Amino acid sequence: MLNQSDEAWLRGAHPDLIREGDTVEGTITFTAAYHQPTNRFVILANQDTAPSGAVTLAGTFHIRIQERTDTTDSRLPALYIQGIDPAPERHFNQRDKSACLCSPFDEDDFLQPEFQFRPYLEQLVVPFLFGQNFYSSQERWPWPEYAHGATGVLEAYSTFADPSRAQQCLQKLTKDRTWPYIRSTLQQKPHVKGHTPCFCLSLNHIRRCHPMALQGALQLQKDLRAQGISIP
Repeated sequence: MLNQSDEAWLRGAHPDLIREGDTVEGTITFTAAYHQPTNRFVILANQDTAPSGAVTLAGTFHIRIQERTDTTDSRLPALYIQGIDPAPERHFNQRDKSACLCSPFDEDDFLQPEFQFRPYLEQLVVPFLFGQNFYSSQERWPWPEYAHGATGVLEAYSTFADPSRAQQCLQKLTKDRTWPYIRSTLQQKPHVKGHTPCFCLSLNHIRRCHPMALQGALQLQKDLRAQGISIP
C-alpha cells in the first residue's frame, strides 16, 4: 500500500500513523480550511493562513487504513474511524462500516498507474475527517454531496461526459439492493420518465427528488443503447 517514498513522507508528516503489514493505524492531527464560494479545500501548515471567508477546523482522529479483500464497494483502501458513528448520513458504507470517500468514477485518479498514498490521505481522508467535524456541529456537510447508494452513483455519472464509464456504472448499480427497480427503470421506453418514483425509495417523482440522478439515468440509458450493452 505504501512505497518507500510514501513511508518516508508519512513518518515526517504524520509520525503517529504507523504502518504494520497491510494496515496504517494511529492518530492523525490536522488543521484545514474550506472556502465554499471557490470550493477550495486546503490543509494548513504551521504558518499558513486560511483563505478569507473560509471555514477553518482542527481535528484529531484515531483511524485505520487497510487494504481491501472485497472490492465490491470500492477499490481504494478502506478507512475506519474510531469514535464516529458510521451512519449512512455520515457517508459510511453499511456493509463494512468503512468511509465512502469518493464516487467510483474518481477512484482511478488515485489508483492509476499505481496506488498513490499521499494524495489518498490528503485529498480524500483529511477532507472526509474535516467533513465529520463539520457535520458533528452543523448536521450537514460543508460542500455539495452525492446521495447514498445507487442514487449517488447516478448523480456522479451525470457529471461525467464519458460513455466509456457506462459498463462500470452498470456493474456498480447491479450490486445495489435496489437494482431490480433500477433495471426496470432503465428499460423504460423511449427513455426514463421524470415522474418515475425516485431511486432513494422516497416515492417522490425523481425529477423533483433527485434530478441529478434522473439526468444520470437518462445519460446511462443513452450510453448503454449506443454501445449495444445489454442490461443484465
